[in-house]
Amino acid sequence: MKTSSLEKIEKWRESRREYFQEIKGLIDQTVKKEHDVLSYFTFSLSMDDLGGEHLAIGSYHIQNIGSKPIKAPYICFKFSDDHPFEFFGKYVSARSDSNSNNQIRRQTQGEWERIHHSEQNNEIWLKPSQEVTIQPDEQLSFSNFQLKWQGDRSYQATMLGFTYSDQMPSGTPAINQFNISGGTLSKEEQDD
Repeated sequence: MKTSSLEKIEKWRESRREYFQEIKGLIDQTVKKEHDVLSYFTFSLSMDDLGGEHLAIGSYHIQNIGSKPIKAPYICFKFSDDHPFEFFGKYVSARSDSNSNNQIRRQTQGEWERIHHSEQNNEIWLKPSQEVTIQPDEQLSFSNFQLKWQGDRSYQATMLGFTYSDQMPSGTPAINQFNISGGTLSKEEQDD
């Protein structure tokens, strides 16, 4: 009789596990949007205590947290007015229809292209050079860009990130931003 009770308990546990898996699957289906992204910055800083050149090395990540693919993604970095940054990254200028040397430039995997040259100095628009689709639970990154600025005067600046695609033409802001403020102290302020 003990064996029979243990078998019943094990069958009940297995039935309960299957039931919870079914509920979890239904919750995932109803909660997950078809097209949704999670974008964010990661970065590291190198600051010169004497007010020299400061450097931030960063990456911008786009994670597809939706249930459908994201097609033709592109990004915008928007800087605050009067920002002190020099922006460097692995991208090429937008391709033109005519090539002066009549040679086809080879595109490398993961290469980005600068688009929508803004008349203002506070926006940088980028897209992957090749057609890209971000599948559900996959990630696309614009990696290892650099921001340089001088610390010999006061500064306060912000860089925001936005992700766009065919499915999200209005854009989605990144969950974090790059904020920096500081500057060197005058000789009188250092002595206080």
